[in-house]
Amino acid sequence: MTGEAGLRTGVLAKVRALAVARALVVARSLATVRGALALLALAVLAFGPFATAQDASSAQSVQIGSRAFDISRNLRCPVCTSESVADSSAEIAQQMRALIQEKIDEGLSDAQIYTFFQERYGDWILLDPPKRGVHLLVWLLPVVVGAAAVVVVISMARRWLAASAKTEDVSQADLERVRAALAGAAKVDDAATDVESDKGG
Repeated sequence: MTGEAGLRTGVLAKVRALAVARALVVARSLATVRGALALLALAVLAFGPFATAQDASSAQSVQIGSRAFDISRNLRCPVCTSESVADSSAEIAQQMRALIQEKIDEGLSDAQIYTFFQERYGDWILLDPPKRGVHLLVWLLPVVVGAAAVVVVISMARRWLAASAKTEDVSQADLERVRAALAGAAKVDDAATDVESDKGG
């Protein structure tokens, strides 16, 4: 029933588009604005009932298919990347939407429809897979990795703090060498400052 309505809607849309295109071609050949407006008005009047019928049939299919749409929003399109069956325009997604509507018409519950698709495609078909088996690992893995990262950061911070608090034993000769180097550097700085002040004065 939904397929027939969709086919009828598509045919009516194509007929309307063809009529408007033909009217525009004839209007161009007349080369007058008045003739073009008259033909366009004629096309609108002639095909207006088809547009109304199309809108009515699409509104009816929307009312009938709202439950099917809700179910298809929770199913993954098998050929699309992270797109639901409701959002996809792929042919298989359209077939799945029609199949969902058929299952609803047969009187199946939402859970039974989900089970129907899970039996054919596995838990992967659900956009929100159940939290069991391998899928449980997928849900828990970020938590485990985050906890492990916190433990590693804490242990490294403790090591760094312990290493920075540890004093190094230095020989007296090394201390004297460092003090001499610092004293020499201070003398060089003083001499450079004196030279600069002499030049400035």
